[in-house]
Amino acid sequence: MLADPADLLALAHASPAAVAAHDRDAWLGLFARHHVVEDPVGGRPVVGGLYDTRSHRRGGNSLGRFYDTFIAPNDIRFHIERDDIVDGLTVVRDVTIETRLGGGVVARAPMHLLYETTLDDGEPRIRRIAAHWEVAPMFAQVAGLDPAKLKVGMSMAARMLRNQGLGGSIAFGAAVRSVGERGKQAVAQLVAAAAAGDPAARRLLGGRDVTDLTKVIAAGDAVTASCTADGAPALLCCYLDRKTYEVARAVVYAPVGAA
Repeated sequence: MLADPADLLALAHASPAAVAAHDRDAWLGLFARHHVVEDPVGGRPVVGGLYDTRSHRRGGNSLGRFYDTFIAPNDIRFHIERDDIVDGLTVVRDVTIETRLGGGVVARAPMHLLYETTLDDGEPRIRRIAAHWEVAPMFAQVAGLDPAKLKVGMSMAARMLRNQGLGGSIAFGAAVRSVGERGKQAVAQLVAAAAAGDPAARRLLGGRDVTDLTKVIAAGDAVTASCTADGAPALLCCYLDRKTYEVARAVVYAPVGAA
């Protein structure tokens, strides 16, 4: 499938625009019939287009519940850190998300966002969103005994139980477990080994010269890092074996034409 990068960028940009406008129908309409949302990566993914055991229907009901739980009640703002990257059918965004939860409670999360796209009925649609951010630092910003934070916490818990059920609420909290600092060290060692000429490390990085790792994020089994690849701004995304903490797969996202 050939896709105009400008169309893919417009699709990715339409998502935060709909979120900012609290336009539920517009946001849901951006997704393909079959879709996956991992927000955060490491939590229970939202899978659409299959039979939904809570609504007893096949379709996007689970995505609607995600919107009602995490987007509808909050004021969410995107702060862009680096230029967006279009690599094939994937749009990569390097951002910090600021969530205003009410009562003056604000949480900020450095994030790498992957928008994987496809065609539905000839139109570009979002097939997958992978939001790489660290849950524990976000929890730390909203936890506390002052009245505003207690109110936010109670409202959030009630909303999650109502929309996600007990299992979904527990799964969200479990996302705090990730490959963490050990995973980040493994990725740094991989990049260093590749720079030293190690053949296996270079193969994992697709032969790219990856340098300047910054904004390193561990979420679930993945570690992402803003970086430079062959002299161009890029994103390194590594997936680790959770038992050995070895990098099993690495993807370097770079602008078209960067080599």
